[in-house]
Amino acid sequence: MLWRTVALSIPLLFVCFPVGATDSGVPPAVSGEPSPDAVIAEVPFLRSDEPNRILVDLAPDNYAPLRMMIDTGAADSVLTPRYAQKLGVSVERLRDTPYRRATRLGRDLQFWVDVKSSDTASKTGWEYGLLGGTFLREYVVEFDFAGRHVRFLNPERYRVPQTVTAEDEAVVPVRVVENRVLVEVSFEGKPLALLIDTGSPDTAILSGAAAHKVGINSAPLPGMRAGTVWGPMEVEFAEAESLRLGPFELQHVPVMVAPKGWYNMGSSTDSVIGYDVLSQFLVRIDYPRQRLWLRRRSDTEVTYCGVPYALQRRAGLLVCPSSRGLWVLGLFPDSDAAHLGILPGDFLLPPAGEKPEGAASKTLQAIVAGGHLSAWRQQNGTPVEVSLPGRSRDSAADDSKH
Repeated sequence: MLWRTVALSIPLLFVCFPVGATDSGVPPAVSGEPSPDAVIAEVPFLRSDEPNRILVDLAPDNYAPLRMMIDTGAADSVLTPRYAQKLGVSVERLRDTPYRRATRLGRDLQFWVDVKSSDTASKTGWEYGLLGGTFLREYVVEFDFAGRHVRFLNPERYRVPQTVTAEDEAVVPVRVVENRVLVEVSFEGKPLALLIDTGSPDTAILSGAAAHKVGINSAPLPGMRAGTVWGPMEVEFAEAESLRLGPFELQHVPVMVAPKGWYNMGSSTDSVIGYDVLSQFLVRIDYPRQRLWLRRRSDTEVTYCGVPYALQRRAGLLVCPSSRGLWVLGLFPDSDAAHLGILPGDFLLPPAGEKPEGAASKTLQAIVAGGHLSAWRQQNGTPVEVSLPGRSRDSAADDSKH
């Protein structure tokens, strides 16, 4: 099974720029909550077949759509050739200057088209447009995961403050290197510099060397595979007892480990912190002043692919919602899911009569209870609906005692 793409960091062009701007000349009033005149644009998240993706339409009113995925892990804004052509871009294989498109922010987007391997399509078969650091660096960027929108703030009218006093808020220093943002994250109390990567749908992905440095032991998970924009990648699974970002701690956090590294896409440690952790907060990245502002949400729990991780761990599998059902990414041995005959690559269907809202949790609860489920499964290259018979109530009760 080819797992979903776990990160979209494509450092095709490294552009250095002056960062670490001071607060001189910026009135103190602009360091609180952003005023209306500080908001250049508020752009809603678009619906996507993949959870944990920040897709936005940057096109001005009455223009053709310009759908891009915001990827703080990408140094540049990059499109695959086929996606560029879909947007009406005439791709030139030997072009040595960036393409340009107008945006609703009043500033043109300059982007590159990745034609290193092909001028017609992505070599992985996945077509995308990434909004990267060369565009984002000009703003204070706010990600509101609960409200599902992103705000681009004028750094001349708003700055992330140096300190805050509210218990649910924190300001954390970051480093902007090659248009990408690095922050210190602690695992089991041991610090590690990670790339802030909104293009990674996971909690965190660590290189084997980084995992060893902070004492995290990983193991292969049956069925788990990874695909990146560079091609397949070996990954293992681990659970961190503690992950701390600034003063905020998350416990029992799923972590992916790439034992052989993952193509140097995660800066010096080859490691990133991704969507499932960032979504626990209201986030503002002040690129010019190299500060990260966080406000902890009160309604969150540790998730994997947007689904409560504790419930996945109890059921014995890792899943990701999709339009076809609950996609089984990996299976824990000797688990309830394994005993039901679930296989990696299955698309689990909700229990009969359940509405789409909350279907993921209901499906996982049915696995724990040993209930009857159905799944789409590839057989001889054709998706076939199969029935998972479940277990008797007595058997399920016996298992719950162990």
